[in-house]
Amino acid sequence: MKTIRIALLDDHAVVRHGLATTLAAETNFDVVGIYARSRDLIAGLASAPADLLLLDFSLSPDELDGVSLIRALRVKFPCCHILVLSTHHDPATVSLAMRVGARGFVGKGEDMAQLVKAIRKVAAGAVYLSTDMTYRLAETVTSDTGQGGDVPDALVQAELTSREQEVIRCYLAGMTVSEIAEKFNRSIKTISTQKTAAFRKLGVTSNNALFKLNKIIGTP
Repeated sequence: MKTIRIALLDDHAVVRHGLATTLAAETNFDVVGIYARSRDLIAGLASAPADLLLLDFSLSPDELDGVSLIRALRVKFPCCHILVLSTHHDPATVSLAMRVGARGFVGKGEDMAQLVKAIRKVAAGAVYLSTDMTYRLAETVTSDTGQGGDVPDALVQAELTSREQEVIRCYLAGMTVSEIAEKFNRSIKTISTQKTAAFRKLGVTSNNALFKLNKIIGTP
């Protein structure tokens, strides 16, 4: 079988080295790059090309958000297939990642056999989603169609609580954290915590990333 060159990006050292060791033991897998930061990944792929990139969707706050990174990688390395490996394995995150260029999505709760299967499938040019996620996405589309075909509300799909949704909608409308706190009679600390939780679930790490995300998914 043809060797599959794999690069991986994850900001957790234990995850990186665990994945690298396990994948290197697989037949025809060659781990050509192990990266903790997106800028190192981009530089590394230029000198050590990969057939497949295993990418964590939610990195540290000082990194590019998952959406922007996937888009940049698709432009710079169009021949490198992207497989997302993430803790945030909900329909909204999966749909968004696939929409901007990922070829597959695996939750970190899945076993190694599923990850290996996903790598082989995506490297071969196919798309990979677990059976369960395929059904969940189908149910989302079916439910949405029954309501008149509107675009599903990404805030609901990302499993934001009602209060987190309120905070993000107000924030997108141009309100500050202090103004939102006053509006809902909550403390600034509470609003900040809810905003942070919403960012994590939406897979963004900055205010700019949130507004970019809003343009992509059209959050009302």
